[in-house]
Amino acid sequence: MSTAPGNIFLTTENLAFSLPLIAVCGTYAYFKYIPLNIGLPVLGGLFLLYQISVQVKNQRNKRLQNMDDRAINDLALQLEDEEPSETDDAAAKKLAKKKAAIQRRLAAEAKKESKQKGRKKKKQDDDDDVDLDTFVKAGKKKN
Repeated sequence: MSTAPGNIFLTTENLAFSLPLIAVCGTYAYFKYIPLNIGLPVLGGLFLLYQISVQVKNQRNKRLQNMDDRAINDLALQLEDEEPSETDDAAAKKLAKKKAAIQRRLAAEAKKESKQKGRKKKKQDDDDDVDLDTFVKAGKKKN
């Protein structure tokens, strides 16, 4: 949207209010000008692709949450550029560092997802957050 101070018509609020009308007009035009034998399979295919992408995303998240130590070690070995042909102590230290880095990354991703879920839950009516103490007049002392 435009952020120019003089533009009063192109605002996010106006877009939010106009979306139902845009959806109705778009749906009407879609079914008016595209034959049903073509339009319905296209819509069905798009819905199917959306459902597949949601399921794949859920499976990835489950796999990351259920990842055990062996899988983390395997992932750390895959990410390692050189083979662990050095001494066992140095290889173990590198493996531990890689393992810690992967765990930090997974924790950061989980934190990011929980933060996004928290933002969605926090969206409430702004009237609830008004501090009414600012409107209360302080009592005057009588002499």
